[in-house]
Amino acid sequence: MWVGLPAALLFAAVVTSASLRSFRRFSEETQARAQVAARHHAAELEAMLRQVEKIPDMVGLEMETGALDTTEAVESYLRRVVEANPEIYGSAIAFKPFGFSPEIRDYGPYWYRHKGEAEFVQLGTPDYNYPQWDWYRRPRDEGQAIWTEPFFDDGGGNVVMITRAVPFRRHDQFWGIATIDMPVSKLTATVQRIAMGQRGYGFLVSREGRFITHPNPEMIMNRMVQDVNPQLGARMANGEDGWMLTREPDGGREAWVAFSPILDGALSLAVVFPREEVLADANRLLAELLALGLVGLALLFTAIVLVARSVARPIGKLATAAQEVAGGNLDLQIDSRGATSEVRHLMDAFGRMTRDLQMRMQELRYTTTIKERLEGEMSAARSIQMSLLPKTFPAFPDRSEFDVHAVVRPAREVGGDFYDFFLIDERRLCVLIGDVAGKGVPAALFMAVSKALIKANVMSGVPLSVAVGHVNDELCEEADAGMFVTLLAAVLDTATGELEYANAGHLSPFLLGADGSLGPLDGGHSPALALTKRLHFATARHQLTPGDSLFLFTDGVTEALSASREFYTPQRLQIVLRDVCALPVQRITRSVIQDVRTFAADEAQADDISVLALRWIGATGLINDDTATTPATQPLTRSLS
Repeated sequence: MWVGLPAALLFAAVVTSASLRSFRRFSEETQARAQVAARHHAAELEAMLRQVEKIPDMVGLEMETGALDTTEAVESYLRRVVEANPEIYGSAIAFKPFGFSPEIRDYGPYWYRHKGEAEFVQLGTPDYNYPQWDWYRRPRDEGQAIWTEPFFDDGGGNVVMITRAVPFRRHDQFWGIATIDMPVSKLTATVQRIAMGQRGYGFLVSREGRFITHPNPEMIMNRMVQDVNPQLGARMANGEDGWMLTREPDGGREAWVAFSPILDGALSLAVVFPREEVLADANRLLAELLALGLVGLALLFTAIVLVARSVARPIGKLATAAQEVAGGNLDLQIDSRGATSEVRHLMDAFGRMTRDLQMRMQELRYTTTIKERLEGEMSAARSIQMSLLPKTFPAFPDRSEFDVHAVVRPAREVGGDFYDFFLIDERRLCVLIGDVAGKGVPAALFMAVSKALIKANVMSGVPLSVAVGHVNDELCEEADAGMFVTLLAAVLDTATGELEYANAGHLSPFLLGADGSLGPLDGGHSPALALTKRLHFATARHQLTPGDSLFLFTDGVTEALSASREFYTPQRLQIVLRDVCALPVQRITRSVIQDVRTFAADEAQADDISVLALRWIGATGLINDDTATTPATQPLTRSLS
């Protein structure tokens, strides 16, 4: 009794405490899993939609080049876009009235998929009257790209869809809208694949709160989340990321609902976990623990009386054996003979445990060896990729009329960003920067092929536009579906400062004037490489003055994410460049990289980051000190081609 009573009280306290703590922890873990699931699936949907967002941007850029000047060319190009991008439902180009031709009032070609085949329809009819649709009016009036609310495209695609609409311009005036459509059925199929237990589910709502997907078809496009659950609807409409214990929108059962915004709040995904289902395992665990506790208390006294003496000696041996195993002696043999069957079973189990532990240790050593080998191979791949890029600076120590510096930071061991600079001849310097769609080993291999083709074609002596066209045709033969390259290539006449450049779907570089001016260097825009063959690639020219600098970068800079899920943005980049525009080129590139790291803090790098700075010092190799220190706040006075 002296042994059993204190042990029984202690055992009861431990079991009760453990049961309650386990119940609370299980509930907390469920809440955390709900939030993680919502964020994870929201990130998957956002990644899919962010990928297709680039397509209307590319179509708009192509229209702005003026290369497509006939209805046949426009419709043929649009059909290729739809056929090359199976993830979208359709794409349209809607010109402003009489914008495409003085003879045609409304011209809106539209290609979409129907039963696996590309179908064409002309939206510029009196019955359709596309200038009255939201997907045309809103981006036209707001002057920026938008995702629309879900709608039924009667007379167009004839399905319920959401549309990404991007305005494009001509002669600095609004010219029309380029769109891609995502059918709601595709989003529904994606959300329905989310597994949330037996009765859990997910649903998707628009910015206004309209149900886009829901297990109950009657809710889709007919109900608003604010109507069925005002508190949940208010938080989702505000684009919040969180969870709450509330009533589910359909059925009224109490449930945990985790929600996360998509596309900066244009959509919001919610994951519903019914409370009774979530707590079923926790309640069962609590009941089992309490039952085991009661049984244990009843057996404890009996066990103490019957086996105390007989167990003490073999338990002591077992404790000694456990210490030897803890010290690393996994070859220890345990004598399973004991006074009771329980002790014998315990010793047998201990022996099996040591054998299993020995086997697990061998498996762990083998797994560690394999992991180290893979890490070594990836390290070697990174070294090989980095060796393909120029990294010795100053790059041209014997040339005083220009200076160049570049930095690349892959998001993984290997990446798809690349840059290069080389002398075509004694007078002309070529600099380029590119971004392969994707990351990892496939993007790295495609990057190496692209870089080699670009340099070989530029060095062949053909004009820059022809060289880029040749590279595009060769990449089209090598690229798998979905692989493409954005490229910015520039050729500098180091004697005169004349700059010729071509922009194949890349971000416009910034021109850092010697007089402190700063602005994007637009012009020379063409589609990305490896999309389709036999495209014409335009070039543009700009005259640099001594001390002018050119800053090239990839979208890994402007799309870097902070811990609060905010983008770095071109506006922040311009602020940094204003502060460092008069510094040496290596200070410019490193300052930008450092600011991006500071902005992202501990957030994982999502995309490769590459920057390159080129400064034309002039044929004499001198910069006027007054020019170099002119305040960066002065406006850009030279026109940008």
